[in-house]
Amino acid sequence: MRDKTPKKINRGLISLAIRIHEALQLPIMKQTNLIAGKNGLQNWIKWVTIVEVIEDINRLQEGEFLITTGFGLGENEEKQAEFKRLLSIGKLSGVALYTGVYLKEIPPSFIAIADQYALPLIEIPANINFSMITKELLEQIINKQSQTFEQSNFLEALLYQPILNKADLIERGKKFGVDFAKPQTIFSVHFPALIDENSKESITEAIQSALKNMKRPFLTRTKSESVLVLLEEGDGVKLAEIAKEVLQSIKAAAGPVAFSIGIGKTVTRLDMLVESVKQAEQAAHLSQLLFKPRPIIHYDDLSLYQLLLDMKNSRVDLAEFYKRHLGSLLESQGVDFITTLEAYLHYNQNIKNTADELYIHRHTLKYRLGQIERRTGANLSSFEDCTKLYLAVIAYKLSKNII
Repeated sequence: MRDKTPKKINRGLISLAIRIHEALQLPIMKQTNLIAGKNGLQNWIKWVTIVEVIEDINRLQEGEFLITTGFGLGENEEKQAEFKRLLSIGKLSGVALYTGVYLKEIPPSFIAIADQYALPLIEIPANINFSMITKELLEQIINKQSQTFEQSNFLEALLYQPILNKADLIERGKKFGVDFAKPQTIFSVHFPALIDENSKESITEAIQSALKNMKRPFLTRTKSESVLVLLEEGDGVKLAEIAKEVLQSIKAAAGPVAFSIGIGKTVTRLDMLVESVKQAEQAAHLSQLLFKPRPIIHYDDLSLYQLLLDMKNSRVDLAEFYKRHLGSLLESQGVDFITTLEAYLHYNQNIKNTADELYIHRHTLKYRLGQIERRTGANLSSFEDCTKLYLAVIAYKLSKNII
């Protein structure tokens, strides 16, 4: 028989691991009932707190999943008001509330607040005890953490450590469902540096979900500003189409954040994967330097950038190169001649399209182009001169955004 003596159970602190909707799929939770807050099922469970008496709501932490018997909430209006405030302050990831112990049923006012603030409110029958729920939550968390940690460590070893035993790596790959006898490609999913850890988790989860739905064998590793994805090729699906599905999944999970996916060259040998990583990361970075940034780009689509980077690696002074060809355009005040020139060359010297892009009149554009010719000494009707100017603009942008 349940001990109804009011007491506070020691808090169990658990690192970020699963979402509310995942917790509800556990066998023990099949006996529970989600009665409110369905819009919050994507909330992360950071911590699990088990209490009978809720004494100080200010001690609860961001993302806590609260399990409580609701002692004192039945008829005590002051405690009910405090509990309503707890539901509305936005700290909790969800609340599991027992009925049949101290509460016969969950008050409608609790349900209304939980719906209003998208806070999952779960009814637990009296026959389930605290330890049963905690045990299954912990097992799920530990299993998920272990799988993620193991996969990430394996991919890091594969990409950044010398390959001493190829046969062993192939066997370990099979454990994760990846066949290294098939061609492999690296994706680098790049996101802003200031993004928080919760969002990183959401991004990684969205990537994994998209690839699982497409039944693509893969490995992932989350870095400070990107997620690396090793992807097994097969069945003729184009890499760009796979990347598009991944990007849509990310945007649905993380919202309007500027993402870019760089795709490295497909390789057939394990020792070539590290080069594919460099290519994918470089493509993701360089895509933001294009006149029209592209969210998905293959390394091979950046041949001119690669050419200039090769020149830089061969000790060619890119600054000297672009200054020689762009001349006094770099010193102009008020008018951005570099952007005007880049737009004009991007649109293949089409006056209308360039003027529309820059939101200026065609006569204004023609005046600027005349100034560009005068300041650089170039002839914008000459293919050779335009090629030199285009390379100079790329060199300028690369120099200002060191990789």
